[in-house]
Amino acid sequence: MHLRRVQFVLFAAIVSLVGCRPGQSNENAAPVSSPDYRPLQASARPTVAQVQWLGAKRISNEPGAAQLKAIWNLPESRKLEQQTLDKLSLAPWRWLRRSPDTNAALWLRPLLDDLLADESCLEIRQPANQPAEIVFAIQLDDQRAALWQTNLARVLESLTNIRPDPAPGGHYGWSLKKHHDPNFLELTRVGKWTVFGAAQDHNGLLGDLVDRLRQGHSPLLTGTANDWLEADLDPARLAAVFSLSAAGGEVPSLAGAGEGARRAVEGHGDEHKFVPNHLHLTVTGDGTNILTQATADFAGPLALDVKPWNLPSRLIGEPLSSFTLIRGFKPWLESSPAWNNAHFGPPPDQACCWAMQGLAMQSYFAAPLPEASNEVDRLADWVLQNQGRWFPTNDLARFEKSQTFNGLQWGGVPYVWPFLRSITVSNQDFVFGGGIPDAGADPALLSSPPEVLSRTNLLYRNWEITGQRIEQWLYLGQFARFVSHKAQLMSGSPGVLWLKAVAPKLGASKTDITQTGPNQLSFNRKSTIGFTGLELNLLADWLESPQFPIGLYTFLAPPPQM
Repeated sequence: MHLRRVQFVLFAAIVSLVGCRPGQSNENAAPVSSPDYRPLQASARPTVAQVQWLGAKRISNEPGAAQLKAIWNLPESRKLEQQTLDKLSLAPWRWLRRSPDTNAALWLRPLLDDLLADESCLEIRQPANQPAEIVFAIQLDDQRAALWQTNLARVLESLTNIRPDPAPGGHYGWSLKKHHDPNFLELTRVGKWTVFGAAQDHNGLLGDLVDRLRQGHSPLLTGTANDWLEADLDPARLAAVFSLSAAGGEVPSLAGAGEGARRAVEGHGDEHKFVPNHLHLTVTGDGTNILTQATADFAGPLALDVKPWNLPSRLIGEPLSSFTLIRGFKPWLESSPAWNNAHFGPPPDQACCWAMQGLAMQSYFAAPLPEASNEVDRLADWVLQNQGRWFPTNDLARFEKSQTFNGLQWGGVPYVWPFLRSITVSNQDFVFGGGIPDAGADPALLSSPPEVLSRTNLLYRNWEITGQRIEQWLYLGQFARFVSHKAQLMSGSPGVLWLKAVAPKLGASKTDITQTGPNQLSFNRKSTIGFTGLELNLLADWLESPQFPIGLYTFLAPPPQM
């Protein structure tokens, strides 16, 4: 039986858990590992992914985690964490489309607590024309290490119907040989580190890591003790390693995966230019905020269409709960099949979005576009032709041609009035849309200081009051689910209760994306919890999925009865 799906579940588990609650203070926690090990260059070791997590125990002792620790010690945070871990304990059987083994899930469940609490790292490499090699290492005391030795073996026996062979001589560990790639799984221990590997026939990466540990080096990627999370990824190759057939059948071998696999993942034509071949991410804190930084490197020059900012200032009123600017995306839209198949016409080169404090429906967007009236006519016709597929109850949800302006207005459920129109501001045509027509008034643009408009390399700026935006996006999301006949997030679900509990504790968030080289973009965010209001709503939707970590609750839960 193939286990690449199980590996993907493990990878998803690590990604989802690293954002969870820091643990309680542990005065006896081991000191931060020695930073003397740095990864070799890509030419020496073809790394697909390296992920380091310092562990909630250590992070909880960091002065920079004070605010995050307070948030994740809320009862609502604890309840959501427990639900998430319970779901993950059943995920491998669900992913393999097998009946859940509740006994084996109980064996897996305490290991997930360790994934959250303890220092760990994941590394994947793939030499040219060779299968991928995967190693996961976690720092555990002897008692927890013994639990991993027995429980993980039982879980894999349940998944493969093959019992692992104990390490010879009564030593810690075991190995398992099966029929499909990766056909060799093994568990060992060096010092305080428990190491698990998956490979085809032989795991050279695990051997390298064990040698480093025996020499007294750290297995971790980082060279600093300040980062809570650090990751180096090759996104296209990582997707190829975990590639799964759409029908859920046989997983193709990656023994020869290389440039062909990359092309398959990235797509054809010009779209591949916008898939990074290297992504570096770090997350840390300053006591009040989480600081997230990332750089994305691309194979060739991005050739973005960056024009001076062109804002419809008189449409944007105060006070604002969020303000977003974005530009340079025109080449990407021009190469997108989704855009071209819809026959929208030439895309805009920039856009801005904003929301007023107060009503959620006071959210708006505008994009400068030559001959905007013609483009709005084309878009309006497309919406009217397709809205029957989106809104199954025409009497409750529908757009219609406006009788007072060029565009669309809402003709369905009252108390909400989404609209789309063309408008001219300062002799410039714009596509303008939002939740309530004619709500803008004040030409003051206090949330967009001059330094933003003068930064020539700035591609994206988002500023928001995250707590307010959580509530606004929750309202907008529930409205969208209602009119599109999708499952509503339950008001008493742990995800929704968590959103409502954390919202009052979240302050402002600022995110910048800049072009820092011909083929490089940089991401910088300063925020209370690491996510924006929209991202937190999507996170709750994901965590509530009945098939978590697959999909969203909105699309996988049963729709309401009509």
